[in-house]
Amino acid sequence: MRIALRVCFSLAVPFLLIMIAVRAVTLPWYPAWEYRQADFPPDPLGMSDADRLALAQTCIDFLNLPGGGVGLRPARLPDGSPAFNERELQHMDDVKSVYDRLTVFAAALLLGIVLAGWWIVHRWGRAELGVALWSSGAVTLALLIALGLWMLTGFEQFFTDFHHLFFSGGSWLFAYTDTLIRLFPLPFWQDAGLLVAKSVGGAGLILIAVGRRLAR
Repeated sequence: MRIALRVCFSLAVPFLLIMIAVRAVTLPWYPAWEYRQADFPPDPLGMSDADRLALAQTCIDFLNLPGGGVGLRPARLPDGSPAFNERELQHMDDVKSVYDRLTVFAAALLLGIVLAGWWIVHRWGRAELGVALWSSGAVTLALLIALGLWMLTGFEQFFTDFHHLFFSGGSWLFAYTDTLIRLFPLPFWQDAGLLVAKSVGGAGLILIAVGRRLAR
């Protein structure tokens, strides 16, 4: 039981860290920060960055508000036309569904980790918790390296494989003139991936340091 609990703890923590980091870049601060970057690509059809950011924030609000708020159908382009076509609206509904399920799963995972940590300390002491934390940090870094190598083989292929994992068929494929592509070009996702990698990697190193200290 001791070994099994340690293994489960060590595997659960990295996934929780990744989900927390992903949620962190799916908040209003990230689009605002990204759009301020000097090398952020302009809209190919001439929409201003201010209008693009407003629509991007609308998408972020849709993901984070319970039930999606009023949804994205009322959103409009500067000329008054609907911002998103039916394919885009359906995809965002799918994203919202996945996002909500992962949020619930992350909350359950957090509760399980806290209870497992308490039980480890209660049953075997702080040193054993230190070993579990150290192992979690090591697994986190190993997983991060594996994902990094996957991305290095081609970010676009990684992006494609990632979407195939969560969405059926080609429901997430859009024309370059579609609003979602104009609001969230590839550099947006590349920078997000880099931020997630840095934050998760830093957390992994902290876990290793804290774990080794407790294990002494």
